[in-house]
Amino acid sequence: MKIVTFNVNSIRARLHIVIPWLKENRPDILCMQETKVDDRNFPESEFSRAGYQVYFSGIKGRNGVAVATLHEPEEVLIGMNGEERDRVITLRFDNLAVTNVYVPQGQSIESEKYQYKLDFLGRLRDYLREIVDFSGNHAVCGDMNVAPEEIDVHSPQRLRNHVCFHIDARNAYREILSMGFVDLLRKFHPEERVYTFYDYRVRNAIEKGLGWRVDAILATPKLAEKCRDCYVDIRPRLMERPSDHLPLIAEFDP
Repeated sequence: MKIVTFNVNSIRARLHIVIPWLKENRPDILCMQETKVDDRNFPESEFSRAGYQVYFSGIKGRNGVAVATLHEPEEVLIGMNGEERDRVITLRFDNLAVTNVYVPQGQSIESEKYQYKLDFLGRLRDYLREIVDFSGNHAVCGDMNVAPEEIDVHSPQRLRNHVCFHIDARNAYREILSMGFVDLLRKFHPEERVYTFYDYRVRNAIEKGLGWRVDAILATPKLAEKCRDCYVDIRPRLMERPSDHLPLIAEFDP
C-alpha cells in the first residue's frame, strides 16, 4: 500500500503533473492540499479516467483539500465537526482511516492570521483526539505549515521568527505529535535534511538546498509498524509549471 501527500498549489494548474504522476506511481491514496477550486469546477473526470475516485472540498482561489483513492471509502467526513470544510477531510476504509489537512500559513507572527493558525492547530489536536483510534490504523497527512525541528529548515537561526518555524507554532504542532503519532519520514531519516518545499521566490533553491520540511505523514503506532519506507519525489518540482511542494510518499506492507 502507498499513501502520498502533495500540496498541488492549484489542482487545475498542476493536472499536467498530477495525473501522469498518478498513472506512473499508482498510489492507493493521494492526499492533496491547496486545490484552489470550488467543488463545482473540481476536475473530477480527470481522476476518474485515471482510475481513481476523488473526494474534495474547496473554495474558489484559496485552500481546498482532496483525496484520490483506488478504494471506495466506507465514510467521508468533511471538515472538523462541520468547520474548516476547505482544510480537513477524512476517509474511513475497512481497516484504515486517512485524514488530509491543510494548516493555515499564518502570514506573520504579528498578524491575526498567525493567531488563527495557532488556534487551528489546537482545534485540530482536539478533533484528532475525537476521531483517531490509536490502537488502529490511521494516517494524518498534509501540509502542516510547520517545520517542527531545526533539521527541517535550511537556516534555523535566520528563520526563527517565521510563522512556519516560530516556537509557538512548533510547540502547538508538537502537541499533536505527542498524542502518539509517528512521524514516518523521521522514522526512516532521523538525522537527514529532507525537504518537501522549495520556495519559487528563492533563486536556485533546490541547487542551494534552501528548502523546508512542512509536509508530513503521521501514523498511529500500529500503522507505523507496517511502514517500510517514507521519502520524497523531487521530479515533479523540476517539471514545467510545478507546485512549490514535493510529493511525500509512504509505503506499507499489507
